[in-house]
Amino acid sequence: MRFLFTITLVISFLNGFTQSRQQIRNLTAFSKLYGYVQYFHPSDEASKIEWQSFAIYGSQKMLQVKDDQELISTLKKLFLPIAPTIKIFSKENLVFDINDITPQSLEGYLPIYWQHIGLKLPYYDNIYNSIRINRFNPISEDRIKQSAFAVTSTIDVTRFKGKKFILSINVGSDIKNLVLKPYLGKLNLVKDSVVSNNEKNYVFEGEFDAKLELFTVAIESHINTGGSLNVSKIALKVIVEGKELNIPVVEKVVALNQLDPKIDKRIILFFKEQGDEKLFDKELKIGEFIAQSLVHGIKCIIPLALYGNKNNTYPAVNIDHVNEIINRSYDSWPKDDKGKFRINGSDLLIRLADLIILNNALIHSYPYWDDVSQGHGKIWNAAIYSAFSDKTDQDFLKTLKLIGNSLNDGHMFIDLHGDSNKNTATLPLIFDFAEGKIIVKKVLDSGLNEKIKAGDELVQIDGKNSFDILRSNDSLYSGSTQWKQSKSILSIAKGKKDEIAHLCLKRGKQTFLINLFRTYPYNEYISGSDRNNRGPNEWISNEIFYINLNKTTTEAHMAEISKAKSVIVDMRGYLNEDTETFLSHLTDKKLTANSGMFTPQILYPDYQNVSYTTGFYDIEPTLPLVKAKIFLLSDATGQSATESFLSAYKQFKVATIVGQPSSGTNGNINLISMPGGYRYFYSGMLVKNPDGSKHHLKGVMPDVIVKNTIAGLKNGKDEILEEAIRLAKEN
Repeated sequence: MRFLFTITLVISFLNGFTQSRQQIRNLTAFSKLYGYVQYFHPSDEASKIEWQSFAIYGSQKMLQVKDDQELISTLKKLFLPIAPTIKIFSKENLVFDINDITPQSLEGYLPIYWQHIGLKLPYYDNIYNSIRINRFNPISEDRIKQSAFAVTSTIDVTRFKGKKFILSINVGSDIKNLVLKPYLGKLNLVKDSVVSNNEKNYVFEGEFDAKLELFTVAIESHINTGGSLNVSKIALKVIVEGKELNIPVVEKVVALNQLDPKIDKRIILFFKEQGDEKLFDKELKIGEFIAQSLVHGIKCIIPLALYGNKNNTYPAVNIDHVNEIINRSYDSWPKDDKGKFRINGSDLLIRLADLIILNNALIHSYPYWDDVSQGHGKIWNAAIYSAFSDKTDQDFLKTLKLIGNSLNDGHMFIDLHGDSNKNTATLPLIFDFAEGKIIVKKVLDSGLNEKIKAGDELVQIDGKNSFDILRSNDSLYSGSTQWKQSKSILSIAKGKKDEIAHLCLKRGKQTFLINLFRTYPYNEYISGSDRNNRGPNEWISNEIFYINLNKTTTEAHMAEISKAKSVIVDMRGYLNEDTETFLSHLTDKKLTANSGMFTPQILYPDYQNVSYTTGFYDIEPTLPLVKAKIFLLSDATGQSATESFLSAYKQFKVATIVGQPSSGTNGNINLISMPGGYRYFYSGMLVKNPDGSKHHLKGVMPDVIVKNTIAGLKNGKDEILEEAIRLAKEN
């Protein structure tokens, strides 16, 4: 069905819109080269580019190119100023020549290349990182907040707001070749002088913030290896009417993230001279390159490692040409007739640039290409044609969601800034699947109890077959079959707020019609426990205790758990506690758990030759030791951290899992931010079950599988819980 859908989609675009095959070819070639240079070509010039602007500028140029000869020429004009050693060609039989990237003398030169742990993307701080080896790399604001330390107490500078100051500070260290750099350029280094073998004095100039009244000095050590770093003799002077006045300073160390954010913080970063340390041991050698086809008949050769000295990567280029590319890229952002920026999905250039940005982040770092419904080429072609036909930002949002549907990742949430469900509502009904049918699970409006009952079958809404609606909704979600179904069943009755819906229902052999208004708030996600009206905890009997980890924690109810003969832990949804919290009470010996999470170490494009790091964590026994029989409730609404919990308990065989497979989506997410306010979340790491078996899309399989029945829904039963109770009573 997906294959037919894609073919129909592409044919309709070809028949209905004016974009040419050459334009699609141009954009495809540009997109591929864009990703190779941004993420894998280590030139200093490429690192200066603002890549969102460059995507817009490149898209603009690609729409103007008339043939392949002009395409090659335009690609060279765009990329050679920032990547002078790459080759773009058609009929020529060009080859890589190491002499093109080798200076006459290697004195002072080091190899420069990219290492990626996942992919560090703009505007999102997480565990993923990307650096050029033997180069200083930007430090995220989040890291600064978490790891920097203020070395002075907070200083009141109310009287001196906006005035210039002089800061003197002594730094001693046993780390060789230590250098420093003011964060965000808010300090100017005036001079440094040697105090002793391991100590230097640094003098900075700056200006107090005109809006802030409090001031402090902080340091951040951007060094992974051991060594000491001591700061002393901090002196601060303010310039008032040409005279230097001393400001008393109390030397005091405190974590920066513990201070009031409304403090004028001046941060000094410390580095090793050669730049950042490697993220992992594998490395690239000078002479490694890729030779790839951009489109049929046009190829490229791209060095993956370059020589670089303290001034530039080799060969140096005319910086004026680089600045020209940067300026033209900034100038290419769409504007309206009055010259104001028009940055939204209703503009074709924004849509094309967003697809280029999205396409490259995913093709080079998404770990589940083996599990997609369609190949990358088909996904790209359908998306690019769709981008030409879209008219509004909502049209394009749907295009982005259709991409996600093919990629099959339950972490793939796509949203648009400012978009909300305030004009969307649903019916006062909750539906579920049972015995191959869509069944009313719950009637939320008591006034309808005589007309609609739990157990009624949904046949149609507004004349459309209920399963056709479900399939249409399913196409806008990403992930496993069970995850998509858990989402699409909630959205089956959604529509415009206060709009009337015409329902066709069936009870036994009787079919009947009813009209309802969409007046109830629509939620895209409701946990399995909430769909069954479960509270936070209760005694099922004198021996069986139930606890819902969506709403409380095991620690809060350890007294009850310790008394119970059996404990039923509801994990249908997201959890309020970590995996090891309760597990530590179920063992009298230390456990070592396999996280099953494999973080990618990326050196090469197109997610090729990727290596991984994996993690283990220890669980120490904690009193009281719980001896009760443990039953865990599971369904498709349990995702991510919930699945880590389920996997660990299954690994150590300390509980019986009852219910349905979990979502099949785990691991840390990454985020692609795009012009126009679009955000694209996705799984950034590979996850397997602790025994090495497949987890993605399959989820954690229950020990006891429970399927919904029409009779169970009709009688308002929580069939998963009832099966766990039955097993507990047999215990």
